Amino acid sequence: MQKFLVVLQYACLAFGVYLIYSVGMALYTQQFELMELVADIGTILICIDLGVFLFTSRNKQGLSLEEYARQLEQAPSKLVYVTRKLGHLGIMLIICSWIVPIINS
Repeated sequence: MQKFLVVLQYACLAFGVYLIYSVGMALYTQQFELMELVADIGTILICIDLGVFLFTSRNKQGLSLEEYARQLEQAPSKLVYVTRKLGHLGIMLIICSWIVPIINS
């Protein structure tokens, strides 16, 4: 399972890098639709959030229930907190990119 999570982490980050390249090229060539660009930026933020989550939860194998409960009581690190908020922003951007064209039509 650990190997699968590492592969998933790197695949998520690779997809995020690909989307960054795609957004950069779309902005450079000025050939883009705004809502597709917003959805891609939201997906990039979600990929960053998932990659950081998988990286920080990698070493938590074999925890007892008591140790896991103690970890839940502690506040997350600043990096995890910020990337969670970025992931939430990404979800909101994707939802907006779906809803705005529906409202305009």
